[in-house]
Amino acid sequence: MSDHILFYGKGGVGTSTLISNISAALVETGFKVMQVGCAPQGDSTSILNGGISVPTLADHLRKHGRISIADTVHTGFKGVECLELGDSGNGEAALEQLFEQSELSGLGEAARPDYVLYDLSGEHSLSAYHEPIRQRGAKLVYVVTNADFTSLSAVNRIYATLEHLGEARPAVPFGGLIPNGISNSFEESFVNDFAHHTKTQTLGQVPRSLMVRQCELYGKTVIEAAPLSTQAYYYRRLANQIVDQANSLKIKNQPRTLTADELRNWAREWADRLYAMENGLVSDGAAI
Repeated sequence: MSDHILFYGKGGVGTSTLISNISAALVETGFKVMQVGCAPQGDSTSILNGGISVPTLADHLRKHGRISIADTVHTGFKGVECLELGDSGNGEAALEQLFEQSELSGLGEAARPDYVLYDLSGEHSLSAYHEPIRQRGAKLVYVVTNADFTSLSAVNRIYATLEHLGEARPAVPFGGLIPNGISNSFEESFVNDFAHHTKTQTLGQVPRSLMVRQCELYGKTVIEAAPLSTQAYYYRRLANQIVDQANSLKIKNQPRTLTADELRNWAREWADRLYAMENGLVSDGAAI
């Protein structure tokens, strides 16, 4: 039985790169992995495939009127199965056909992926794909963020949508908020405090590194291009944490959405802290 795991994130926070490195970390340890890109541009899996985007399921459906797994699932790094749904309209229809035909679930037990990771970067993907994946037994959901207010505001909107979707049906267990591209202790504290106020937890913080960009320019994950690097360690640690959560499902809380006033007041509190630090009103780090 495959574990279906969803990753959400505002466009631009590095969700696709993060997931691709998680996929690479999982597959190098012997797990069978499929990564499903749900963005219209269809480039979620490109760094698992030498920097080349694979044809999307939506395009195939548009041209042929049916789904063909053989023509749309491509094998990437160390056997990661790469699938791109494509644009949201045909992508949703393609996903439904994919599930209805049961070509994934109909595979023999030995051939099924252990983990199917869904890259739902961009807020439009949430309403389009969450429900059909949930109906087929989504195991966990994560949200990826940078340490800026715009990204965390987007996280709060994602939380609100997840809360709404969970009102009429069982919610997908929330695994945590994943801080990505973190540069310093202030950013770490900033995201951790947001998690505290939304009654959830952070998971597997990944630091900012030029190595990530360098590997992307080569069309590869960090796991493939720099397997002995410190950055690769962070991705492997995160992958291990996700496996542990999927196996135990000891999830603490579903996230609590902040109201507009709560979010605004929280932001102002942090603005005051930064002002105090920059003007020498507190000793170094005391405001964090």
